[in-house]
Amino acid sequence: MFSQPLGMRHRGVATLAALGFALAVAGCGGGGGGGDATPLTKAQYEQHLATDSRAITKAFQPLSTPPSSLSVLASQLKVGQEKLRSAADDLNGVTPPKDVEKDNQALAKGLQTLADELESLRSAAAKKDSTLVQKALNELKSSHALVDARAATDDMRKKGYELGGFS
Repeated sequence: MFSQPLGMRHRGVATLAALGFALAVAGCGGGGGGGDATPLTKAQYEQHLATDSRAITKAFQPLSTPPSSLSVLASQLKVGQEKLRSAADDLNGVTPPKDVEKDNQALAKGLQTLADELESLRSAAAKKDSTLVQKALNELKSSHALVDARAATDDMRKKGYELGGFS
């Protein structure tokens, strides 16, 4: 199972949980509407953000407590990655209001990149290798994906957008 003391394991998992919750707080999401070129209204776009934000939060909720095993962690991460990718796909599929087009693109890219970056952690957990898990957690701490996504949502907030129930 884990070769590190409980406190170290919990801190690593808490760091990952913080990533997931930070994304939710950042108001990540999207959701459909991609086929036509008519931009969503501000209210419609905010609804997409709120819906996917809730899905991401729910997916990462189990990581708020230490997992019972690395196998469980790997399983939880896989679900989280799927939700991040789904939200990125949704964002890429909508025509956002003109004033947040660039923010929308940056947020979608940030979510996709973070999902990809979580793969090394998921893979290490699936291999039940606590040394690789710690290495992957350390690499995630320097990820720019979360910073980029946060910058996009900060800009949306400055433009008056409500980003789910977290603003």
